[in-house]
Amino acid sequence: MGPAVVASRRGSLAVLTLNRPDERNPLNAELSAALLVGLREAYADDGVRSVAIAAAGSAFSAGGDLRQMRELAAMPAAAAWAWPAGIVELHQLALESPKPLIAVVDGPAFAGGMGLAGACDIVLAGPRASFAMPEVRLGLFPMIIVAHLVRALPRKVLLDLMLTGRAIDAEEAARVGLVARVCADEEALWAAADDYAAMFEETSPDALRLGRRAFGLLADLPAPQALDAAQFLNLAFFHGTDLAEGAAAFLDRRPAPWTPAARAAGAPTGTGE
Repeated sequence: MGPAVVASRRGSLAVLTLNRPDERNPLNAELSAALLVGLREAYADDGVRSVAIAAAGSAFSAGGDLRQMRELAAMPAAAAWAWPAGIVELHQLALESPKPLIAVVDGPAFAGGMGLAGACDIVLAGPRASFAMPEVRLGLFPMIIVAHLVRALPRKVLLDLMLTGRAIDAEEAARVGLVARVCADEEALWAAADDYAAMFEETSPDALRLGRRAFGLLADLPAPQALDAAQFLNLAFFHGTDLAEGAAAFLDRRPAPWTPAARAAGAPTGTGE
């Protein structure tokens, strides 16, 4: 059957491919655990600047495993409560990611699969992509994925999709802000992923790591508190080394030390991380 998640590289882009195509890549305990391992390894690898989550087969992910879900009523309450622990941990790990996350979606991303895509910073969609949360049609509500999708979609749009279970295609997903780029075919989809990976290579690792976390904190605060907090959070950049190195490189008209051009010239690549 092979591994539940296949890890590969496209330069500085780590690719984690969900690999249960015959089952439509369900977010069960096996696949969630394998994806957690892949993400942690990618986070720890200094050669990885960004991470893509993709999928083998015709579906990105159909979400939770219905064959397991129908057994939940017979489980003790503690076991049923713990059943989605791996999915919760995945979302937590996405919140805390030190590197940009890209979802490469070229098939249905339903239920938890839509939540997984929405947990990523950039969602790229191919011609076969569609998004839906059909849980209400099955006697459930998409609870866990609210935490990320409420940050990715307008509330009324999110409620529309959650309360009806209707599916939207890639074009509509782009109109409502979930999808960053709609691609004509698989080749264009991966070209877009490579484009983003190349852009992330030009950015300071510290700026991405700290800025991504700061954005999540500031976005949830009322504006006056966000302004106060931002002034304090700026100290992490002001006292780090990346800002000084980046500003000096700009003024000296040379590449910043974390860029591919600087590496090719043999410049030091250390940052303030």
